[in-house]
Amino acid sequence: MSETSNQFKCAWEGIEASWQNGQLAHAYLLQGAPHGAALRFAEQLLNLIFNHHPQIQTHSHPDLIWLEPQSKSRRITIDEIRALIQRLSQTSFSGGWKAAVIICADRMTAEASNSFLKTLEEPPPRTLLIMVTDEPQSLLPTITSRCQRIVLTDEDEEVSNHWKAPLLDILREFPPCSVPEAGLAAARLAEILKELYKFFEGEEEDNIPEDLSAKESKTLLEARATARMIEARSEILRTMIQWQRDVLFKVLEQEESTLHFPEENESLTRQAMLCTRADALGRIAAVEEMGRQLDRNLPAELVFGNYTAQLI
Repeated sequence: MSETSNQFKCAWEGIEASWQNGQLAHAYLLQGAPHGAALRFAEQLLNLIFNHHPQIQTHSHPDLIWLEPQSKSRRITIDEIRALIQRLSQTSFSGGWKAAVIICADRMTAEASNSFLKTLEEPPPRTLLIMVTDEPQSLLPTITSRCQRIVLTDEDEEVSNHWKAPLLDILREFPPCSVPEAGLAAARLAEILKELYKFFEGEEEDNIPEDLSAKESKTLLEARATARMIEARSEILRTMIQWQRDVLFKVLEQEESTLHFPEENESLTRQAMLCTRADALGRIAAVEEMGRQLDRNLPAELVFGNYTAQLI
C-alpha cells in the first residue's frame, strides 16, 4: 500500500480485521477527497472483495456499479439510482459479491436519496455499498446513520500545501495596477494549476497497476490526475471566492469574526478601501464565472487573464 496517510493506514487495518472476521459492514461512507485518498480507499476495498480483479481498476467489473454526477447540473438523479438498485437486485455474474460506489454522494437529489435509503436499510446479500463525499453534512442523516463512516482528510491538507501559500501571495497583491501586472498575476495563477497537475501525475504513477498496457496506463493516469485536478481547482476557486467575500465584508464594515481570513486583515482592509460594494460583488461573480469557463475546458491562461484584467 503506497498511501502514507496515518488515517488511511489505520482505517485499512480496521477493514482487513473486519474482512478476516467476516464482519465487513454492508455500507461505508468515505469522507474525503472524492478523487483523492477516499477514491483510492474505495478501490482498495473493492480489490479486497473482488480478489484484485483487473477490471476493478477500470471500474468495468460486471458486478460493480460505479456512479458519479454526469448531467450538466452535476446531480445524481433518481433514475440513475433506480438503475443502480435494479442492477444490485440481479444475480451476481461471478457468483460472489456485488458492489456499488457513489462518488460525490452529496450530489444525489432528494428523491434519489430517499430511493437509495430503502436499499441501505435492506441491501441484497453479499452486497457492498460505498459512498464517497467531502460534504457528508449534505447527506440525509438517515443515510449517514446506516453507514460506517471512515474519515480520510489528510491528503486534502497535503494537496493544499502545494497551492494555498502561492495563491494567498497573489491575492494579497490584488488588485493589479496595470495591464502587465494583471498579465503576471494570471500567469502565476495558471502556473499553480500546471504544477498541481504535475504533482498529481507523479503521485498517481505509483498507483497504476503494472499489468495494464502502456495505452491503458496512460489513459488511467490522465483520468485520475485530471479528476484530482478538477477537485483541487474547485477548492482554489472556493478560496478565491472566500477572499473576495472577506473584502465585501470589510466594505460593509462587518465584524472581524465573520471573515474567512482574519489573519489577512491588513490586506483585506487595503483592498476594501479601493472598491465599492458593487465592485466587491462583481469580483465574486467574476470568480464564479471563471469556474464555469474552466469547466468548459477553456485555457487557464485565457480565463485567468480575463479575470485579472477586470480587477485593474
